[in-house]
Amino acid sequence: MVVSGVTRIIAMKTNVLLIAFLVSISALTAAPSSGIERVQFTKHKVVSWPGGEVLNAPNQIALPFNIVVLTNGTFMVNGGRRRALQEGEILGADGMLIKPDGSITPVIDHVTLNRGHVILFKDGEPIELNQTVQLGDGTTVAPDWKITPRVGSPRRLLDGELFQLEGNSLPARDTITKQNGRVMVQKDGSMLALDPARSIMMNDGTKVFGDGTFITFHGGRSTLGEGQIYIVQGVVTRPR
Repeated sequence: MVVSGVTRIIAMKTNVLLIAFLVSISALTAAPSSGIERVQFTKHKVVSWPGGEVLNAPNQIALPFNIVVLTNGTFMVNGGRRRALQEGEILGADGMLIKPDGSITPVIDHVTLNRGHVILFKDGEPIELNQTVQLGDGTTVAPDWKITPRVGSPRRLLDGELFQLEGNSLPARDTITKQNGRVMVQKDGSMLALDPARSIMMNDGTKVFGDGTFITFHGGRSTLGEGQIYIVQGVVTRPR
């Protein structure tokens, strides 16, 4: 198997989710000062990676974005409510939560456009916008998809774009996976099933085929196994 580019595969076999990084992910997210890149909740335990160490009480793990993970599999963001990790879920140092079905979403507060709806996520709870909101840097986001930066011209949001409530953009992530024999992709914030005879081009230039084969922008070719999750760059935020 030859794969190039900034990517990673999450391979799930039986009830154990195995992580294998194919190349450096430093271009996707800087490693936290603790050196922990991600935590996984499996068999009622929190396991940190790299190393595969089990988190034991009374310790806790601090990730970027003021994320704190506790030994019972719950986590908090900015001291907010406790949220529970589910079996097989992985929480990364980039603030992204990966579910075993291949879906990926930020756990930090953010605003996004999803299937034509502007959604604000506050402490993990989604709220569809019905009025214009102002982000921390003065940027405004309206229900009609209009985003007006403090400096620059107004424009329309793109599906899958992510903005922190402070106003900073978040790097979006897409995924490619094979679940129950069927190829699924998350693109622009939505999960899509790919028919066997069809193909789809991801935002980073990776081409995915319905038989599970995919070709990266750099020409690397590979084939997904059952339960594998391949993470790629999502929609690129336009300069503001």
